[in-house]
Amino acid sequence: MKNIRKTVIFAVIILLIHTAVPAIPALAAYTDTSVYKIETTKAFNSESAALKAAEQLKKDTGWKAEVKPSGKNGTTYVLTSEGVEGESRAKNLLLQFEKETGLKASYGPVGQKEPFSKAVSKEFAGEAKAKDWAFQFEKETGLKATYTIAGNREAYVKVVTGGIEGEDNTKAILDRFQKETGLKASYAPYGAGQALVKLYSGEIADESKAKSLLVRFEKETALKGTIETVKKQQPRYKIATGSIQGETNAKNLLKQFEKELKVKGAYEAAGQPAQLYNVKSGYFNDEKSAKNAAGQIKKNTGLTSSTEKVKGTRFWIVSMKSVDSQNLKKIDAFFKKKTWRYTAAKTGKKQTSFRIVSVPLSDQKKANDGIRFFKNKNIQASAQSAGSTTVSRFRIASGETAVQARINKGLEFFKKNGAAGTAGPTGKKVYSHYQLTTESVYEQDKVTKALNFFKEAGIHAEAVKTGQYYSQYKLSSEALIGTEKLQQALGFFSKRNIPGKIEQTGEYGYRQYQVTTGQITSKADLDKGLNVFKKNNVSATYQTKSVSLFHISINEQFTGKDRADAAANRIKTNYGWPVNVVKVKNGPQITTTDYGITLSQMVDKQMKVSPQTDAPAYVSLSYINTANQTVTADLLNIRSSPLVTSGNIIGQLQKGDKVNIISQENGWAKIRMNWRNASRDEVEKYVNPKNFTQDSSAYFQFLKLSQTAGLNAAEVNAKILYNKGILTGKGQAFIDAARAYSINELYLISHSLLETGNGTSELAKGTMFNGKKVYNMYGVGAYDSNPLYYGAKYAYEQGWFTPEAAIKGGAKFIGEKYIHHPTYKQDTLYKMRWSPNALHQYATDVGWAYKQVGRMYSLYTLLDQYTLYYDVPVYR
Repeated sequence: MKNIRKTVIFAVIILLIHTAVPAIPALAAYTDTSVYKIETTKAFNSESAALKAAEQLKKDTGWKAEVKPSGKNGTTYVLTSEGVEGESRAKNLLLQFEKETGLKASYGPVGQKEPFSKAVSKEFAGEAKAKDWAFQFEKETGLKATYTIAGNREAYVKVVTGGIEGEDNTKAILDRFQKETGLKASYAPYGAGQALVKLYSGEIADESKAKSLLVRFEKETALKGTIETVKKQQPRYKIATGSIQGETNAKNLLKQFEKELKVKGAYEAAGQPAQLYNVKSGYFNDEKSAKNAAGQIKKNTGLTSSTEKVKGTRFWIVSMKSVDSQNLKKIDAFFKKKTWRYTAAKTGKKQTSFRIVSVPLSDQKKANDGIRFFKNKNIQASAQSAGSTTVSRFRIASGETAVQARINKGLEFFKKNGAAGTAGPTGKKVYSHYQLTTESVYEQDKVTKALNFFKEAGIHAEAVKTGQYYSQYKLSSEALIGTEKLQQALGFFSKRNIPGKIEQTGEYGYRQYQVTTGQITSKADLDKGLNVFKKNNVSATYQTKSVSLFHISINEQFTGKDRADAAANRIKTNYGWPVNVVKVKNGPQITTTDYGITLSQMVDKQMKVSPQTDAPAYVSLSYINTANQTVTADLLNIRSSPLVTSGNIIGQLQKGDKVNIISQENGWAKIRMNWRNASRDEVEKYVNPKNFTQDSSAYFQFLKLSQTAGLNAAEVNAKILYNKGILTGKGQAFIDAARAYSINELYLISHSLLETGNGTSELAKGTMFNGKKVYNMYGVGAYDSNPLYYGAKYAYEQGWFTPEAAIKGGAKFIGEKYIHHPTYKQDTLYKMRWSPNALHQYATDVGWAYKQVGRMYSLYTLLDQYTLYYDVPVYR
């Protein structure tokens, strides 16, 4: 008891010395894991109906169900209508009844069979008329009607002739045919026909020549013709030479060109003016030598020069004036050959290159002749484009003809007269024969009459089917029993001037039918059925019957109220059965709390407050002298697990340090450490809720101590408090206290059993204080220095003069100081150990919450009736 009391007092001290911390964040989710079943109160009037419904339920949902007698009797009703006229009306009434009531029914005949009859018209021609009359018949009489072909169908034919020569002749025969036979007919070309063409001459430059040729053409070919003007763009050319040296040469060539080709032209400068030079030779000894040199220059260069004496000397020079650069080159070459010296001085410029350009020519031949003229003179020349001009040409166009002899003669005429032409199609044809075709008829006498006409006229003809047929039709009403309505049908025929009659079909049926329901199980459904008949002006009666009732027991169970409700709604929607959802067994109710931080952030905060553990540690055997259990490395990492990770290092040992080896495994030494700092991995192991499964005892660290579990007092007394001293039979007191202060009942019981030594301590059994017997069931206020005195004193001050008062009063104290504290709100062992901000935590041992749950878990395993409420943290 002393140890337990210390634990409680330690918790109280922690609560009192810590400052306020932020509240746990709001709940994020809720999960109900209780087990439910569905019960239906739907009653069935027969076992077969219930079995059928159960089978359908299994087929639709997969749920097993069984049929059981309900032990009750019910009244059923069978509703029967009076006879209604006609089977179709009975069918319609049945469909309406089933739709509006949801009840099953059938219809059957009343009375004896009678013959069916129908109204039938005499034959009349035309399918279009038959369709229209059938529509009008139904509209006026209200009876359905059909039309059918009466007798044999006759094929429509047309009488078609062979070819008749000449269009005028064909027209005459057509007129006579229509007058004599009274039949209409038409004619059309017969055969392929001959294509009409027009003849066109080649182009003629002169219009007068074209007119003259036209006169001869018409005379020689017997074809009419016309003159057509052909406008066309004709290109123009001018002849241009290359460079001609010397203006005199250019003038002379131009005169020759104009004379020989009869084409005007002109010469013009070609290129830039040439630089001219005055050339003087070196000195010659005498006049004779100078004149001799001038002669040689003339002979070798073709240039004329003069000689002159150099004033004041005996020497002579040769001089040449206005020499162009080309002749200067000749002089240079000759003088170098003769080793003579000379000087050349610029003396102005002169145009020396010219070209000849003709006037524009339209005649390509004339242009070619001009080019040839200059080429014969070794002068380059070409024809250059000089634009175009519009010229008129003429051609003869004949009238249309299909006669090949005339076509040939016309083309020969054009060719002979230098204007070869062509025959062009007009797109038209000319026919020599035509064909007559009559209108479509089906009467054989008309066909014969037409054939005889053509036979007498010596014209071949035959009857050709059109693919259409002539038929006669008759109109028939639907078959009825009785003739009253059929008289209306005969009146319809009479108004349209066609006879009609009533015929029996050879079939028999019933005039009246009645609708009969199956068994109706409720008075409300009976009233629905009666109202349907009443709306249709049909009388009805019903019979009653007492039957045993059956119900369906659904054996399927559902985890969670939401699933059970969904299943119940499915039954209501699909079958219309009344249903109730019943809890079979309480399951854990799980909520989750969002801590608002990540798991890593939570571990970071916890590591800052030096969490502790008494778990063993691990060091590498490679650096341990196992003989004397000392460290051989300079520094050796101590790890919380036999793995090399950054998160499991908890400290270091130095060379020579002693270790206490518990065991050796896979190269690691497991050593005893007593209390030590926990590693990050060890903290995360206990902080992470995902490391604890719902079916484990460790999950009880998430049990909400602020939520009652709904225990049964009799079960608690029998299985937990039996033979527990003063606590024996006090189950209801604990349950009442738990409900009053919203505390888990088994937490209170577990606390009390620990504190009182299973109900045997003096404080629990009652002790005297100030003349009053007092009780203290939780060791509240029982300080270690004198627990009996202080515990009794606190009980006296609180008025705990009965065991029940002590149980309830102690529960109030625990609720206010611990579980429902307005600031800390730590109502699970997990929350007491692990606060989101690492403040106001009940212990430093990382395994504290894990170690506290064993007793509560073992007590719950003794019970059957309870509901566990968990609050599990969630990290982001």
